[in-house]
Amino acid sequence: MQEKIDTLLTAYDEKRISRRQLIGALLMVSATGPLADAGQQKPAVNLTGTPPPDNALFRGRIVNHVTLRVKDVDDSRRFYQELLGASVLLDGRTSEQTGAIDLLIGESFVTVSGGRGAAAIDHFAIGLDPWPGADRALETVQRRFPKSEARVSQNQFSKAAEVRSVMLKDPDGINVQLGSVKYQL
Repeated sequence: MQEKIDTLLTAYDEKRISRRQLIGALLMVSATGPLADAGQQKPAVNLTGTPPPDNALFRGRIVNHVTLRVKDVDDSRRFYQELLGASVLLDGRTSEQTGAIDLLIGESFVTVSGGRGAAAIDHFAIGLDPWPGADRALETVQRRFPKSEARVSQNQFSKAAEVRSVMLKDPDGINVQLGSVKYQL
């Protein structure tokens, strides 16, 4: 992973990629780096050596995906394909720049979505293991975090086995999605 980060920083220093492209690529490298060992269940490790809290509602295992609002879906698709070897998992565009493309990167994906305002991170999704199912997860989140505006969401374009998830807002209004570690894959 260190080699990938060094390569990205060199590309940025040499002005071959923009700051926005660097940040997006670093997000993807950090999200997919641990996936090489995804088949092995390892205990959670953190820098302080303290265990995760006992009162957590769920066990987050991976950053399943990040959805980016972009100015040009095709430019972003080409960028992530050329940078990270991404392949198109799902093309859900209804026109050239309206809709989204899911780009598979290892055992995760990045979604590039156009036609909805300025470039930004729309939301991030956490894969839970075990996944209690969307309805049960929704009830659990609503009980503990009633102000989170939690709701069940379903991807109408995906043909994957797991397409239902829970969308909610954190205390600062950042969109968070909870789903199975295999959501949409």
